[in-house]
Amino acid sequence: MTAIPRNQWYVAAYGREIGNELFSRTICDEPILFWRTATGEVTAMADRCVHRRFPLSQAPSRLVDDQVICGYHGFTYGTDGRCVAVPGQTRVPRTARLTRYPVVEQDSFVWVWIGDPDRADATRIPRAPWLDSPNYTTVSGMEPLAARFGLLVDNLLDLSHETYLHGGYIGTPEVASTPITTEVDDDAGIVYVSRHMDDAECPPFYAKSTGLSGRISRWQDIEYTPPCLYKLHSRIAPVGVLPNDDGTDPDAFHVEVVYAITPETEHSTHDFWAVARDFALDDDEVTDFLAESNRTVVLQDVEALDVLEQVVAGEPERYQELSINIDTGGLAARRMLKRMIDDATTPVAAS
Repeated sequence: MTAIPRNQWYVAAYGREIGNELFSRTICDEPILFWRTATGEVTAMADRCVHRRFPLSQAPSRLVDDQVICGYHGFTYGTDGRCVAVPGQTRVPRTARLTRYPVVEQDSFVWVWIGDPDRADATRIPRAPWLDSPNYTTVSGMEPLAARFGLLVDNLLDLSHETYLHGGYIGTPEVASTPITTEVDDDAGIVYVSRHMDDAECPPFYAKSTGLSGRISRWQDIEYTPPCLYKLHSRIAPVGVLPNDDGTDPDAFHVEVVYAITPETEHSTHDFWAVARDFALDDDEVTDFLAESNRTVVLQDVEALDVLEQVVAGEPERYQELSINIDTGGLAARRMLKRMIDDATTPVAAS
């Protein structure tokens, strides 16, 4: 499946990436121009001048007093996307306006709506509150992936690959050998995949960040809200240490791993990643270690998926995959994504 679900919210950037300068990123095959206005709000519109399609993010285009001046012929646009000046005449054509995109800044992410703007409901954006919470310390980044976004969804919903692809970082034998449980909430549009390892080896990623050694209890609880947001709730504790009956869990370490899976094109993806922890909040050594280690893990995935994209793109469509128990979460996600694609391409009946 290479189609992209539309009429959906996608993460376009981290809030820190967008300032008072022109910033461009392609989302779902659409080049989009972003900047932060004088009042601090993020605006998004098509990154193509209506005149000759020159990219407005390309120098010598420039931003002056919240107006974008095209560097090719000087067409000038306001924050609402309307053209306010054209060269050689005082009358501005009524159709001279850029497509605007609904934008929401939330939980350190800038979300953009791709599709029918009348269907843009901000309450549907899934939350990741740890990413800008004072009770957590977060490291984050983004890596370009030369592969379709569905391959990354498959990858993240089947963590058994950690044992083989990420050995020496987060992978241990127990990840692959421990069965999973999968639940699907079709009403909420969420896939849950859980793997609870009661007695497992402590991988370097956690040993060096938490100080634990020997055997640990390690829980991985995935919550994927198609198409974009993936959350992995990780719990690490000494063997036998369980949460209290009231739900508090002071003797464990908690790590919230968040991925925003944003299609750039049908065959490339923006792989946003973030790791938030509730321990050693002010320890710069732990922060630096987790940032470097998680980026290494992400790049291992990127390398593997870039190869897999070439294989899948070159295989005849008659090739049949073999799926097993560990694939139940990924298969459920594929079904949800297909419904989203079908919904976006089904014509609306006339009233």
